[in-house]
Amino acid sequence: MCEELKAKGYVARWDGVFGTLNAFDGVFIPKRRVETSGPPRQDFFKLLTADEVLVGVPTNQAICEGLRALAGDDVTAHWHTTVTGLDRDASGKTWSVSGVNKRRLDEGQAGSKEKRLSGRNAAVVVCDVMAARKGTPGTCAVTGLPERGDAANTWAAFAKVPERVGLFSCMLAFDASAPKPEFDAAVVTGSDVLGLLVRDSSKPGRAKRRDGLERWVAVTTTKFAEETIASAPLTVDGTYNPQTAEYFAKIEPKIVDEARRVLGVACGDDDGEYPAPTHAKCQRWGAAYHSGAVGEGVPGGVCFFDMEAGFGMAGDFIQGPGVEAAWLSGEAVGRATVRKLKAKL
Repeated sequence: MCEELKAKGYVARWDGVFGTLNAFDGVFIPKRRVETSGPPRQDFFKLLTADEVLVGVPTNQAICEGLRALAGDDVTAHWHTTVTGLDRDASGKTWSVSGVNKRRLDEGQAGSKEKRLSGRNAAVVVCDVMAARKGTPGTCAVTGLPERGDAANTWAAFAKVPERVGLFSCMLAFDASAPKPEFDAAVVTGSDVLGLLVRDSSKPGRAKRRDGLERWVAVTTTKFAEETIASAPLTVDGTYNPQTAEYFAKIEPKIVDEARRVLGVACGDDDGEYPAPTHAKCQRWGAAYHSGAVGEGVPGGVCFFDMEAGFGMAGDFIQGPGVEAAWLSGEAVGRATVRKLKAKL
């Protein structure tokens, strides 16, 4: 699948300079040296161990667009749509799907009025564990499941999946005159705040800005995220806590200051001085990791699918974090869905 996406131009190999960066002395160890010294003590989604790193072109959204395109004209995509309801009819044979368009809770936009997106579906698959959690942007109401059986039990179990571990990322833009370190992506060691620094401008297919700004992404450690979310939670009294400017007022400066310090050290400034960014915007990823895979409680351990109800769940929260785990889970539930459809013929 990756080769096909590459051939069609939806993804490309990122031949960047990767490695580890010591946050205190600025020592950068290239990936090739990390590999020869044994498994890295710290990694970020296999950046230091993967044989090949692929990214979407011109943005990572192209991966989703490519998957839809490769599936052919029989697949309809509802972009910018949040599914809010799944309803199994009284006959138990079909499902209807409801949702809203352009919901941006962080910007105070509830989206369009809820409407039916499709009806008479033989099967539905939920791929976001947050759908089972009330008070999150992905909350989805599921009605019509059999009161007893695997489907109802699994849906209830996913509502109690161990809390996901969050991360914060911060998109930064620096003037073209800012010093450039020797790496394109580095797993940061020795920092309580930063876990990864990525020069987004170095990825293939990224448009060159006329102003020459260098774009970076700083990703925090799970420790920083856990401590921050403890005092600035995802939900308050069951209601989603939006990512407003007020929410980030105390969080963003900590990430930006540490990113500047670490970049400064990496560029040879012992005092960790680095120019202030011309732009900074933070993002909270409340479900970046899961605290423990739940595959042991799922038939097959990769995905869940109830043939009778035509109801499935898949995602990296079942087997483990990362794109590969999500793909394997999705492929497995896809095959199960095909068996369901063939059984109806």
